[in-house]
Amino acid sequence: MYLGCSRSGYYDWLARGRQVHKLDIELAKKILALYKRKKVRGRRQIKMRLWRKYRIKVALGTVHRYMSVLGIKSIQRKKRHKNVPLEKSQNVLHNVLKGNFNSTHPNQKWVTDITYMKCKDGNLYLSCIKDLYDNSIIAYHISNKNNLDLVIDTFNKAFNENNPEELGGLIVHSDRGSQYTSKLYDELLRFYNIKPSYSAPGSPTQNAPIESFYSTFKQECYRRIRTKIQYVVKQEVDSFMYDYNYERPQYNKKELTPNEFRYQFNI
Repeated sequence: MYLGCSRSGYYDWLARGRQVHKLDIELAKKILALYKRKKVRGRRQIKMRLWRKYRIKVALGTVHRYMSVLGIKSIQRKKRHKNVPLEKSQNVLHNVLKGNFNSTHPNQKWVTDITYMKCKDGNLYLSCIKDLYDNSIIAYHISNKNNLDLVIDTFNKAFNENNPEELGGLIVHSDRGSQYTSKLYDELLRFYNIKPSYSAPGSPTQNAPIESFYSTFKQECYRRIRTKIQYVVKQEVDSFMYDYNYERPQYNKKELTPNEFRYQFNI
C-alpha cells in the first residue's frame, strides 16, 4: 500500500498518476508556475494570465482539469449572507445609484468605503475609491485613525489624479458613516459639482462593488501577510494595489487590466 494510505486513497493516487501522463507537460508547468507565484489564483485568473503571458488560449474547463489532476486549488472566499428586513431600510431616496453599477465612461460613478487591518503594533484603516467604469482603484489612503481626515485625504488624491473639469456630474456612492455625512465632506463634493449617493442603513449590498473589492483584498493580500506589523502591511498593500490596477486582468472587462481598459476609452 502506498505510504500507508487506505485502499480507496491508494486508488485515487493511482488514478491521478495515470491522468498526469495525459497532460501537456509544458502547459502543466506553466499553470504550476502561475499558481505558485500567488496561490490565491483560481482557474479564471490562470486562464487569462496564460494568454497574457504565454499567448496560450485554453478553455476554462481545461484549466480546471489540469488544476484538479495536479492537485492545486485556489483559496475560496467565505460566503457571507446578511439579509436586512425592508422595514429597517430608510431614506432610500438618497440612494442615487439604486443598484445600477453600470458605467459608460470613466469618472461617472465612484464607490468608496473604509476597511480596517489588525496589526501587532496597532490597527490600520484603508480607504479606497473605485471607479465602476474599469473597476480601478483610483485612490487609496492608509491611516492609523478612522476619521474624517482619512476620507478627505483619499479624495484629495483622487482629485489630484483627475482633471476637475471631467468630474462634473460624477456620482460618489458610500455608506452612511459619520465621515461621509459630515459637513466638510459635503462641501468638498459640492465644490467639484459631485453628487453624493448613500446606501440605506444596514444594507451593505447597496455598495456591493467596493465590498467585493475589499473581500478580494482581504483574501489575496491581507490574510496572507505573515508578519502583521504596520510597515510590512503598508508595503504589501502598495504591492497589491499596483498588481490589481496594472497586472490583474478583469474577466468582465474583456480580460484586460483596469489600466488597459481605461486606456482604451482614451484612444
